[in-house]
Amino acid sequence: MILPSNSKPQALNPNGWFKGKGQETRDNSLSSIQTLTYLPCLRIWGLGFSLLIVLLLTLCTPGTLFSQEVYLRLTDYGGGKINLVVKPFGVKDASDDVVVMTKTIETIVRYDLDYSLYFELFEDTILPRDSENQAVVVEGIGERSRLTIILKDLASQEKIMEKEYIIDENVREQAHRISDDIIEYTVGEQGIASTKIVFSYKASDSKELAMIDYDGYTLTPLTSNGKYNLFPAWAPDGKRVLFSTHSADRLNIYLFDLIERKITVISSFRGLNFAPCWSPDGAKICLSLTKDGDSEIYLLDLATRKLNRLTYNRAIDTSPTFSPNSREIAFVSDRTGNPQVYVMDIHGGNIRRLTFHGNYNTSPAWSPRGDIIAYVSREDDLSHQIYVTDPYDFSPVRLTSNGNNEEPSWSPDGLHIVYSSNGSGQYELYTMNWDGSRKRKLTRGLAAYAPDWSPIFK
Repeated sequence: MILPSNSKPQALNPNGWFKGKGQETRDNSLSSIQTLTYLPCLRIWGLGFSLLIVLLLTLCTPGTLFSQEVYLRLTDYGGGKINLVVKPFGVKDASDDVVVMTKTIETIVRYDLDYSLYFELFEDTILPRDSENQAVVVEGIGERSRLTIILKDLASQEKIMEKEYIIDENVREQAHRISDDIIEYTVGEQGIASTKIVFSYKASDSKELAMIDYDGYTLTPLTSNGKYNLFPAWAPDGKRVLFSTHSADRLNIYLFDLIERKITVISSFRGLNFAPCWSPDGAKICLSLTKDGDSEIYLLDLATRKLNRLTYNRAIDTSPTFSPNSREIAFVSDRTGNPQVYVMDIHGGNIRRLTFHGNYNTSPAWSPRGDIIAYVSREDDLSHQIYVTDPYDFSPVRLTSNGNNEEPSWSPDGLHIVYSSNGSGQYELYTMNWDGSRKRKLTRGLAAYAPDWSPIFK
């Protein structure tokens, strides 16, 4: 059996648990704010309004899990995961360095494919009896400075893909590219192995921005200005990052062009400019501003510079995140006395309250598949835990338990979540599957906050 190249995973919908009526966005919500407010990067809302004064003074100075498997109904291939046989990569006519690099690539590819949730991995062609010999075989042959990857249908031995890659010092980059190609040829989806995660980390008396590969490798610092750099948010094109940092008497929003290595100011209104998120088409950003007094949510057209106010309330409104179809925005408001997650349309109308569990819910993050919103809830023991719910039928399911777990951000395929947690003693970055399983630590020894998962790079 040969997998059709257009075989694609369906929207996550295990037995109808999530109805997914309004489909679609990638997450850019990083945190709530309490007129600075629910700033988890600075640990603010959880500690009370009094810390807001400290923050403003700082700115004014220079200096329970799902029972179904996550892969249920993902593909039409056997109704579950694809059996994938990854044979040990061979080498011929190659130097010792190429042999080592080939084996390193094999190890990384195995990790990537296992992490993707699309496959059941095997090392040889002896499969379970009920598999009916249905599987895809991956072969790798390293020769000189080239690595040839071949995909075959096990039953028919017909080739699905044959592609050649260069073996050089960029071993991890090439391995991730191979993994993504294998996923695209077998599942029909774009893989996330080449994606990155941007975040804020503590550096002496400041918070700087950095990014890492999706698996925690290749740490790349982005800023070194000695300031508090907060709320990083990837542009849909993967070439730019929005973030906030203080300048003189205000908190401004800046745009970091990763290609040109240039930083430009985007929003510098009086007061606080923070919690930016991108519209899925990259033409607009949603942001929180205090220029009119309270924290309100605005929509800024980047081409025309037209600014539209979306919320009108004496409460604090912040932490916007777009639905994937750009028709709705989830956000946080304390208009009922405590922070809760709400949803409004793109024009600021049809506001409805989403969360009704607990009295403190923040940091909404809308899945790219559109059928789930992740958010953070404060528990009776005062810990902060990540939940998910249907955006149109509140049905909270808790995903985390150990320590404080905050600031969820979705992978571009909607199958994984990156978040910050102090379960190890200090805040570090972790990932987990969309159902809360397989938690993995990304950073070690680095106090890290406010992660945002990149889109799939073009």
